[in-house]
Amino acid sequence: MAMVNKLVAVYLILTALAVAALLIITPLIHDGSDSYPLWEILNYFMAVGVVIVLVANYICKRRQDASDQSDLAGSLVFYGAVALTMLFFWEWFWTLNPDSETGNAAISHTVYFPLVDALYTVLALTTGRELWRASEG
Repeated sequence: MAMVNKLVAVYLILTALAVAALLIITPLIHDGSDSYPLWEILNYFMAVGVVIVLVANYICKRRQDASDQSDLAGSLVFYGAVALTMLFFWEWFWTLNPDSETGNAAISHTVYFPLVDALYTVLALTTGRELWRASEG
């Protein structure tokens, strides 16, 4: 189980670093078109990461609640993961629908996705770090 935790932790940390780097450099490398090919690929990896973050933090929250050792930080990370999951999949499903990329919907992507990307980076790094620590005992 420790090896699985480490592999999942590495996956989360690597995707979080990739998202952070691409978020920062996108304005520098984007050609001004409506297409974001690197993000279209990375979003699939993020979708897996979002589910992992939600499930890992749900399990952690359940353990805390069962042992009556609930703390504010654990609750914030869990509810942050819930918010991330809702925002990410809502926004991503919009981009997967080719008819949605018009008007205000296209403008909203430039507002919501940077928020989702920043939230993913923070939560994936936090969850990845905790999974790594848990795997070491």
